[in-house]
Amino acid sequence: MQPVTNERGSVIVFITLMVVLLMVMVGIGLDTGQITYSRNLGQAAVDAAALSAVSGLPSRNATEIANRAIGYNSTNDYMGGNNIKAANVTYVKYDYTTNLITYNEPLATANGVRVALEDADAISTRTFLTPMMRLFGASVPTNQNISVSAVATIQSRPAIPIALWETKCGTKVGTPPQYPLQPNVKIQMQHPSNDNQDPAGENACWTTFFDCSSGAPDIRAGFTTASTCSGTAIDGNIGLGSMICQNRGQVNTVLGEAEDFFLKTPSNLNQWFIIPVLSGGGNCAPDNPTGVVDFAKIRVSAIDKTGNPKYIVADLQCGQGLDSTESSLCFTHRLVRENTPLKDKGY
Repeated sequence: MQPVTNERGSVIVFITLMVVLLMVMVGIGLDTGQITYSRNLGQAAVDAAALSAVSGLPSRNATEIANRAIGYNSTNDYMGGNNIKAANVTYVKYDYTTNLITYNEPLATANGVRVALEDADAISTRTFLTPMMRLFGASVPTNQNISVSAVATIQSRPAIPIALWETKCGTKVGTPPQYPLQPNVKIQMQHPSNDNQDPAGENACWTTFFDCSSGAPDIRAGFTTASTCSGTAIDGNIGLGSMICQNRGQVNTVLGEAEDFFLKTPSNLNQWFIIPVLSGGGNCAPDNPTGVVDFAKIRVSAIDKTGNPKYIVADLQCGQGLDSTESSLCFTHRLVRENTPLKDKGY
């Protein structure tokens, strides 16, 4: 006769183990959801702060830039109650060709801003599994720290309705080679009749960028766009390779608008402005868009509306990039992805 085995209570042990396992699974789900939720809120916060901060970069004023980021504290409702501080704002150099970020860039040469809540400023969120793990004697932290960061960059948005011919850039010199700064250059638009009135002096066109059906009123309106960074006269979202339209003209009304913009607006005096550079240079045909091969900066000192031909006098230098914040009044801002290891950030 087989001995009787007492199995009473075995179901309770099984159920207890299952309950513990279910609690762990529920805890993992709750913790994952809470961490994801907190991270998303924190990421939105630093994204907004970085975009706000980078809009102040043209001022090259650290206090102004930090204050624009800090200004979002009252509306950023993210977990942990963290407030963005000036110490959370640093400067970067972003290479638009390679998409690489140089961290801890000096303010004077930065073209981007990084806002980060990391280390001691990381967002802290409570976890569900922590108290349960402590029931089993585990020593685990009460909260989970979440680090978030965002990098926003700034680019000049060309809006001046002048396109220079590449032939006027000169020859690169030095190491690394760069175009020389040329003082008192005559920028002379092609004559409206295209009769080669002074072909030796013609070196530029008026441009309305992507609007090939425009005329003098639209060119004049381009100066309004350049000063207010608004309106539809000039679509300044151009880059190397953009096919833009040209217009001939040495018309007094257009030159008068240019004179008002460059020489009669106090804030624009001695200001550099960026303009596109076109390849070739022989015919500013309105119906023949030409590709942008470079950008130049100009600083206008005089405009001659009385002679024939008429012209603009300006200091000139080609070989400029759109990451300069000193040669435009209009800018575009965007977030860029961080894909650099922490060890390369200098942390």
